[in-house]
Amino acid sequence: MNLLKNKEIKILFLIFIATIIIFTTILAISTKIQVEQYKNSANIAISNIVGLIKKEYSNVNDEEIVHILNNKEKSADGKKLLKQYGIDEDAYYIITMKNQERTTIIVNCTILVIAILILIVVFIIYLKHRYIKIDKLTRYIQKLSNKEYSLDIEESSEDELNSLKNELYKITVMLKETAEISVASREALSASVSDISHQLKTPLTSISILLDNLNESENMDDATKKDFLREISKQIKDMNFLVIALLQLSRLDAGVVEFLNEKISLPNMICEIKSNLEIMAEVKNVELIIKCKQDICIDGDYNWNKEAIQNIVKNAIEHANSKVTVDITENDVYCKIEIIDDGDGINENDIKHIFERFYKASNSSENSIGIGLSLAKDIIEKQNGYITVESKAETGTKFIVKYMKINM
Repeated sequence: MNLLKNKEIKILFLIFIATIIIFTTILAISTKIQVEQYKNSANIAISNIVGLIKKEYSNVNDEEIVHILNNKEKSADGKKLLKQYGIDEDAYYIITMKNQERTTIIVNCTILVIAILILIVVFIIYLKHRYIKIDKLTRYIQKLSNKEYSLDIEESSEDELNSLKNELYKITVMLKETAEISVASREALSASVSDISHQLKTPLTSISILLDNLNESENMDDATKKDFLREISKQIKDMNFLVIALLQLSRLDAGVVEFLNEKISLPNMICEIKSNLEIMAEVKNVELIIKCKQDICIDGDYNWNKEAIQNIVKNAIEHANSKVTVDITENDVYCKIEIIDDGDGINENDIKHIFERFYKASNSSENSIGIGLSLAKDIIEKQNGYITVESKAETGTKFIVKYMKINM
């Protein structure tokens, strides 16, 4: 991998070079200032000497002094004189300053070299660390492509690679959840197909047996034939309901249902449901009571909501002893429909499964398919509502449907 092709690395490299240039410039300026200070000190010393000579030896002219200062040859007499006062060549003031100047330059250059080396080492370590992290991310992405969803987030730094790592973690979680949902969906589909096969197999077998009897028994009396035909008609009706309900559920699961958004009068809808279930209630000798003090409305799809509530009321009638009450109320947050029966209630072990598809409670009738409540729940939840159930043995059952008010 060529890291210098990375735009961010190029920027970091330029910053690194700029830092070295700035640091070098500062040291150069500092060295120059120190050298100038040494020169000034030397000039001050020379000026003092020249001033003293001019004062004490007025017969010495300026040309001779300038010649002496510019003369590079050493004076034997001057050297001898300095030695008389214990000053040798190594102790010359000017030579000492020159040594200090040289030392300053060497120290500054050494500091500069060390600083550059440290920056280079740090930069190399950073690049190596970055390369390792990029390599890890690359290998992790390869794992993702092989559907291996595991990423350990340990670092808490906020650089761009850790941000990328965290984003990859989010994607991993999402992919993992999607994979798990996909597996669960396949398992649910397999279970549903198995349940559907079982649900269809029973009435088909019954119809097949009845038809065989009709075909093989030429001397069968008319009353028995009518009973057989009536049973066949009933089985076909049950199969028709099952197929329609399954089609509705599959459309809901696929998300292809486009719900209408219309004003629904709940009392009017319940009255229509009562009319549809009136014969069933009479046969079961169950009184259907509607309670509503005012015209309460919700926004939603009339036909789908009617289907959902009708399934719940139908279930209540099937399990009621003498009456089913539908109570409609509202407050500032939601509109509520309570469907209450006076039946034997739902077993505690059954109540948590009551909305599962094809689940039949212990007190369900033989003709129950176990799909009506599941369909009702799916419809209601897609209409900005939710459904709960309260029940105890021997005290009846209450289904509570709440439609939340979106525009409060």
